[in-house]
Amino acid sequence: MSGPAVVSVEDLRRAYRASSGPSEPSQRRVSGYRDRQPTDIGQAGPTGPSSSTVLVVGCLGSAGASTTALALATVLGSARVVECCSVAESGLCGASKAELGVVGEGWLRGSRDDVLIERRRDRFDLPATLPQPAPAPESTTWTLVDSAWDLDALLAADGWLGDLARTLPAVVAVTRPTVPGMRRLETAIDLIGDTRAVGVVVGIGKRWPKPAVQAMGPATRTLQAAGRLVALPHIPVLAVHGLTPEPLPAALLTSTAALVTVLKGLL
Repeated sequence: MSGPAVVSVEDLRRAYRASSGPSEPSQRRVSGYRDRQPTDIGQAGPTGPSSSTVLVVGCLGSAGASTTALALATVLGSARVVECCSVAESGLCGASKAELGVVGEGWLRGSRDDVLIERRRDRFDLPATLPQPAPAPESTTWTLVDSAWDLDALLAADGWLGDLARTLPAVVAVTRPTVPGMRRLETAIDLIGDTRAVGVVVGIGKRWPKPAVQAMGPATRTLQAAGRLVALPHIPVLAVHGLTPEPLPAALLTSTAALVTVLKGLL
């Protein structure tokens, strides 16, 4: 049985932009994405009626989105992380302490203390083809959706994941403290909308690198002034080994607590 036709990200962008009416470029993209409402997210959706949902996206490759999502789930407790990427791209494949088997349509479920981790065991090229996760257990009060797809393509995509990207009240955009990383964060805030966006910069030491500060755009500075730009520290052991069943470092969890406060204010 043949799989779905593969469409490039650039093809998606061209098709979307061609269908949009004339207006200011950034406003055209944002308003167009927001006009596409989900048919039903809630009891029929991936999170369940009692679960608060936050989308976590990386602004560039290896930004630290999976680490951020897992740290959030750990601090929140009674939470799960749904990793939305192909099996070869998983950053959470080694993070569970116990494997609990397959749930829903091919989702591998694992656990680490109070946190559930769900990830794919197969390959998907487009977010629209990703099967919907099983409903969250009744004991789960938070769902962190960790998406590896390009944000521009995700916002234009059909399916449950695209619906979440367009409609959730909080979307966490994760980047690195580099000039390219800060530029990508600026673009992400423009796409998400400054009322929904929360910025996370992973890899900050005692002080921000001067080039990263100078590379902040107006949307990023507005987010910073509103207290919605959060810095997470560089953790050498995670940089080398990735996420394992070992507890996350206390320094990371302490910084993540500030991010939890920001999210609860939005939700």
